[in-house]
Amino acid sequence: MKVVYFSKYSELGPNSRYRIYQFLPYLAAAGIACQVRPFWGTAYFKLLAVQSGPLRFVAKVAYTPIRLFRRVLDLFRIGRVDLIVIQDQLFPYFLPIIERLLAWLQYKIVLEFDDAIYLTRFHGGKMPALLQLASAAIVGNETLACYARAHASRVSVVPTVIDTERVRPVDPGVGVGAGAVTIGWIGLSYNFSYLNLIQGVLQELQQSHGVRFRVISSYAPRLAGVDVEFRHWSLEGELADLQGCQIGVMPLPDNGWARGKCGLKLLQYMAVGIPAVASPVGVNVEIIRDEENGLLAASEKEWYDRLALLCENSELRAQMGQAARRTVEERYSLQGWAPRLVALYREVAVKD
Repeated sequence: MKVVYFSKYSELGPNSRYRIYQFLPYLAAAGIACQVRPFWGTAYFKLLAVQSGPLRFVAKVAYTPIRLFRRVLDLFRIGRVDLIVIQDQLFPYFLPIIERLLAWLQYKIVLEFDDAIYLTRFHGGKMPALLQLASAAIVGNETLACYARAHASRVSVVPTVIDTERVRPVDPGVGVGAGAVTIGWIGLSYNFSYLNLIQGVLQELQQSHGVRFRVISSYAPRLAGVDVEFRHWSLEGELADLQGCQIGVMPLPDNGWARGKCGLKLLQYMAVGIPAVASPVGVNVEIIRDEENGLLAASEKEWYDRLALLCENSELRAQMGQAARRTVEERYSLQGWAPRLVALYREVAVKD
């Protein structure tokens, strides 16, 4: 069986890495030969390392036509395959003409997405057409599935998952120990605005509890009054930087875009055995069982009280961290979901 992926990013992009690249060894072991053709290459992430401004805008405008041309070349190299898996879309900013041509040529298309891209200005208008053309859609949560089912004949939910053999706690006692507590956040720089929701809380916690606040990203955010311990994200250093935290945070506004998110950073914290505090938005309320494997916080007061509780109680951190790890192992592990994805691809490929 042969599958070609038209991914959104190279392996450096978190959603492509977690929803495509990490599955490749398991697919290969099951006899499914895969090729991955990313739209945005590694240079895109060098652009993200440049803080917003004219330079980054000009560079992206210049880079986009290069990647569009590369995707056209990739299309000519498809050959005969059993499935074409498109992450989000083939050509950003363009009508789904090529997708229609592929469907007319009787290629079986699987549309894969893990964000509410149907809400975006430039891309949302063509999502109904893409879903109607697809033989199947694979989405990251039930919110996205509800939208997809209105347009697609077959929709499957495959959550974002973690390789629990690679991503592990430092030791069984992670979270227990003396010294200042490190609260961590990992993510792309264009999501820094979410940190504004807890800026005042972090400032107060640093004054009252002496906490460290670690940000793992392409550059450091500007949070007035908050001392940020910045760690430049790298594929090689990501795990150690996460393991060095005792608490993870995932603040989100309650809007349609946030409700479409798949909770990756939340699962990353939990996989390394640290408890997380998160906004009760979207899939977060499915992943976290409040006061068992993590904590939910809706208001600034709740954010402060719950983070302070974890800062003050190392045993509670360890207890919740261990429960969080079990949650990922039981419900969100790559090892558990890879066979299901294999079966899903085979089923779609043989369907008339």
